[in-house]
Amino acid sequence: MKKTTLLLLLFTTILFAQKEKSSKMGQTTLEELKMSVYKKDSTATAVVLYEHANRYPDNRKNQVPRTDYYFRIKIFDKASFNRADITINLFKEQKIIDLRAITYNLNEDGSMDKSTLQKTAVFTTKEGKDWTVKKFTLPNIKEGSIIEYRYSITSPYLSVDDWYFQSNIPKIKSKYDVSVLGNYKYNVRIIGFLKLNKNKPSVDKKCVYINNYGYAACSVYSFGMYDIPAFKEEDYMLSKKNYISKISFDLKSTMSFSGNVKNYTTTWKQADKTLKNQFFNNQTSKKNYFKKRIPETVLATENNLERAKKVFNFIRNHYTWNEKYWTREDAKVKEAFNDKSGDVGEINLSLFNSLRAANIEANLVVLSTRNNGISTKLFPVIYDYNYVIVKTIIDDKPYFLDATDKFLPFGQVPVKTLNGEARVVDFKDRSTWELLKPEVKTSKNITAKLVLNEDGEFSGDLMIRRNGYYASNQREKISLTNENDYLEDFESKNPDLEVDDYKANNLNSLEKPLVEFFKIKLLMDEDLANKTRIYPILFDRLTENPFKLKERNYPVDFSYPRKLNYLLNLEIPEGYKITQLPESKAISLPNKAGSFIFKTVQNGNIINIYLRLNISKRIFDASEYHALKEFYKQIIISENSYIVVEKEI
Repeated sequence: MKKTTLLLLLFTTILFAQKEKSSKMGQTTLEELKMSVYKKDSTATAVVLYEHANRYPDNRKNQVPRTDYYFRIKIFDKASFNRADITINLFKEQKIIDLRAITYNLNEDGSMDKSTLQKTAVFTTKEGKDWTVKKFTLPNIKEGSIIEYRYSITSPYLSVDDWYFQSNIPKIKSKYDVSVLGNYKYNVRIIGFLKLNKNKPSVDKKCVYINNYGYAACSVYSFGMYDIPAFKEEDYMLSKKNYISKISFDLKSTMSFSGNVKNYTTTWKQADKTLKNQFFNNQTSKKNYFKKRIPETVLATENNLERAKKVFNFIRNHYTWNEKYWTREDAKVKEAFNDKSGDVGEINLSLFNSLRAANIEANLVVLSTRNNGISTKLFPVIYDYNYVIVKTIIDDKPYFLDATDKFLPFGQVPVKTLNGEARVVDFKDRSTWELLKPEVKTSKNITAKLVLNEDGEFSGDLMIRRNGYYASNQREKISLTNENDYLEDFESKNPDLEVDDYKANNLNSLEKPLVEFFKIKLLMDEDLANKTRIYPILFDRLTENPFKLKERNYPVDFSYPRKLNYLLNLEIPEGYKITQLPESKAISLPNKAGSFIFKTVQNGNIINIYLRLNISKRIFDASEYHALKEFYKQIIISENSYIVVEKEI
């Protein structure tokens, strides 16, 4: 969290501040206590009846910003008893005051019972040097309880906390009021897909009175949202930070009463300079250091692309990534190089300098990872970024490089970086935005040739060929264990399967497909009877639709396009006949965004099953959700269809 120290504390002669409009305790009603279900979401285990925060200059505390919080929550089910466990984090000089909490229950005679939180039930702990944590649990929680609590936080910092209108339970009403002195300017962002019911900015021209200056104005923001559905997470999504409805304030500038202006949100050009001097700690000019450490054979390579690949492999093999992202703290590439370990920033700054030492032009690229949220392009917010990679252009072709991952080929960036546009930093010219895309296409091909005997045992050959991210993920998995444990894990994920022999090709050739060969035996649940069902999709069968929501108002993000091909050649024993085959099917998504083909062909006692699933588009917007959901429903129907084999009489 970034905090900015408040400058207003110099003005100790303020006589009058804006009137408070914070919510008071005691708003719980018998009608709310009698509520047994939230009609707009009958599955909800709890609902926020009302919540409100009000931030304003506190005239009793020398105009230190104060935020009054109020929450009232109805608990329907014991699954939400944890809503009564409250944690409040305080940064450095922040203080909590006026804490009150009450649990309401309904007595047998229909009256209201109150249980008040005692001061001795509030606990304080320290977490690191900067954080204090207050914790308490509201008493006497039951199914049907209402919890009501409020507290205030005074904070000598200019930052305004985000306000989340949406959470994983529904809310009936949520309000956020913010009053700031007019000499503080903020960029205000409304994030999410839900619309505000209230958005009334105004100006209070007589917010405060200061001796020798007169009245000072406040900018007043008043937001509200009502009947807010719960935010429900689902597969194939970016960080919920991008979609959950909230208000965000980013400090833009401050102006003293003498007229001096200090900018916090600057131009992109100024932001690039800050990146170089502050966040990269002037570590972008160390090419001479790395030139002395790169092997001469690497530097002497004539072909530019081959030289770049050798530099990339040298840095990647030299370092062990310490699992830390770009921390934006002081990078020390020399120290990291000597230690052979570093974070994302140190390793890729080393790569940047090494490429330049090898006469390969390179730029640093800053970005926000998928789990960190999409960075804003409206104005520079350097703290949005948590990752840095390198871009180079060789023979007019751009390559994006990350030397922290030992299983990705040259030019392929980690999936976690595929989060929209990244900023290519050019310290000499103008920086630009570029969309990161996979360099290598991702696909998986499964080919099985099996013979079925009368004992219900399949035997034969299985080949799995992977490209792109499927290959890099599998290479990493194989590297983490020995062959015996790897095959045991493979067998455990494929019940009734036994591997007799195994080999892998191109395991260390990252730019080639990873190909695995298996000799297998696969037992059915029972011996062949007079009439037997055989499910032909033996591997990677879809049994559950990843898309279950009635409505999804945020995009489906597959990260990257992908293809799956499955081919089964199955021989049925003599004395049996095939009486039913799965129905062939071919379906597609609109605008060629995806396709599914399922085909069965019989030739005597041999059955060929062919399946192809292609997702050719990375992102599907909310309007395409139901088509995608139906698409996967049809895939599941086909993949769970079966062959019927009967014994000949």
